[in-house]
Amino acid sequence: MRIFFQDRVKILKVTDERFTLPKDFTFDEFMRNSFKVMHDELYTVKVRISPGWARWVGEKIWHESQRVKKSGDGSLEINFRVAGLDEIKRWVLTFGPEAFVLGPQKLREIVRRDLSRNLAQYSTTPISINLMKEIRAV
Repeated sequence: MRIFFQDRVKILKVTDERFTLPKDFTFDEFMRNSFKVMHDELYTVKVRISPGWARWVGEKIWHESQRVKKSGDGSLEINFRVAGLDEIKRWVLTFGPEAFVLGPQKLREIVRRDLSRNLAQYSTTPISINLMKEIRAV
């Protein structure tokens, strides 16, 4: 099964080709673990949201697997079970320093690398050799 964004379709050609869905197929089940539309390996993701943003982030259901726990300091820990890390990475990055990935470590590293690349892009001072090696490795 493939998913296409309707607004990206440039040419459509009607053919006689047919596809039969399996009898047990349900779209809701197919999409259950996707944060948006991507399908990949399943991950349990934990993100801490700062006390200053907890109210706004916590009042919305971002994903059906979402579990929210309020901490004593007013921050939130949000847990998701999602297919793939790319879309959840983008979601985390939208909150800037108000969100911190607690797990998995792989997602923390991906977010850190993206932020390092962004920092290098806007840097007005020389960047360390180690950071340059890391950015090129991505």
